[in-house]
Amino acid sequence: MKLLIISVLLTAASAQIFNSTNYLNYNSSSENNCENVLTVLENRGLTTLLGLLAKTELDSVLGGLDGFTIFAPTNEAFEAIDSKVFQMILGSPDLLNQIILYHVVPPKMSPTWISALLFEYYLPTLQGEIPLRLNVYRKKGSSIVSGEIVTVNGALIFDSLQVCNNGYVYFIEKVLNPRDLAPDNTQIEVLKNNGFTTLLKFYEILGLTPEVNIFFRYETLFAPTDEAFAALPPGTLESLFANPRALLRNHFISGTFYKYGLVSGPVPTYSGLNVEVEVIPGGAIFGNANVVLPDLTTVEGVIHGIDAVILG
Repeated sequence: MKLLIISVLLTAASAQIFNSTNYLNYNSSSENNCENVLTVLENRGLTTLLGLLAKTELDSVLGGLDGFTIFAPTNEAFEAIDSKVFQMILGSPDLLNQIILYHVVPPKMSPTWISALLFEYYLPTLQGEIPLRLNVYRKKGSSIVSGEIVTVNGALIFDSLQVCNNGYVYFIEKVLNPRDLAPDNTQIEVLKNNGFTTLLKFYEILGLTPEVNIFFRYETLFAPTDEAFAALPPGTLESLFANPRALLRNHFISGTFYKYGLVSGPVPTYSGLNVEVEVIPGGAIFGNANVVLPDLTTVEGVIHGIDAVILG
C-alpha cells in the first residue's frame, strides 16, 4: 500500500525537461577520494539527503558497509516533490526508509564497470524487494567505453566520485521511486493512472490485461493522449478500433529508451514502420507527435505520452 502511495507522490517530481548535452564523465571526477561518504555529500552540498540519512539513522549503516554504491539526489531533486507530499513522507518512518534505502546498492560499482554494461542492467538495493534499472546509452558511432549517457530509473547520472574506504557516489537529478519497478506497475496500470483512457480501449478490445500482454519486455511505448485521439478526423477512431493491434504496434519500439536515451533518427516500430525521432531543446518529436509526458516508468520499460496518433 505504501509503495502505491509513492507512485502518486513522486510522479510529478520525475517530469523534468530533456537535456541531451549532459552525460557521465568518468574521467573528470572519479579519482580516488579519501573522505567518507557523509563528507563527500556535505562537500557537494547535498544537505537534504544528509538530513534524511541522519533522520533514518542510515548514515551509520553506510559507514558500516564493506562496499556500496549510493545514487545521491540533489537538493533540487527533493525540492521538486510537492511540499505537502514531502512532509507526509517525513511523517512516515517506514515510507521514508524505503525511499532512502532504494538509493543504496550493496555492490561497489566503479564507473569503468558501468561503462562496460550493455544497455540495461538490474541492481538489487537495500530496500530489499525492488531492483533499480540502470541504462547505458552510447552516442552513435562511439566505442563501447566512450560517450555514455547513464540513467538509473530514467534519472540522469551527471557525476560520480569514489569514496576510498567503502564505495562510490553517483549524483542524480531525481528522487528514485521504488514503485516504478514494482511487479504490478505494468503498462496498463500506468496508463490508467495517467488518464490514457482511449488508448486503453485498444488493450480492452484485444483482451489484454496486465497478466496477458502480447508484447515483449523491455519496450518503449509512445502513448497518444486522449486529446490526440479526439483530434482525429471524424470516423478515424472507429476505423482504428477495427484493427487495434496495428495501431498499438505503430507506437512501440524495442528496448527501454528514457528521454536521455532518445537520439535523432529513424526507429523501427513493432509494426515495421520506421518513425523519425527528433531530439530538440527541451523535448523530442516522435513522427508528427510531440513528447508531452516523458519517462513514465513501467515494469516492462517506459512510456512517453505524445500529442498525436501515429497512423502509418
